[in-house]
Amino acid sequence: MSTQIEAQVIVSIVELLEMEDSSAITLATKIEGDLGIDSGLLLELFMMLEENVANLEIDPAELRPEEFETVGSFAKMIATCVKGTVAA
Repeated sequence: MSTQIEAQVIVSIVELLEMEDSSAITLATKIEGDLGIDSGLLLELFMMLEENVANLEIDPAELRPEEFETVGSFAKMIATCVKGTVAA
């Protein structure tokens, strides 16, 4: 997976939650449990990423709940939605 995508996901979360910095966020950080991101904030996060990640095309029909468990699983899902790339 692209570390660039991971970094963009973390930067977007920091911006969305108006955090001071990203030091508290790792790939193992739980999106809802640790960060308190609910469905409304998750929708905002998707919109932010669609603006900031080139060729990102999210198909809601293909999303699975386990993809939203941690920052790492979410970043992996985002990487698979970038058109024209192959996720590692």
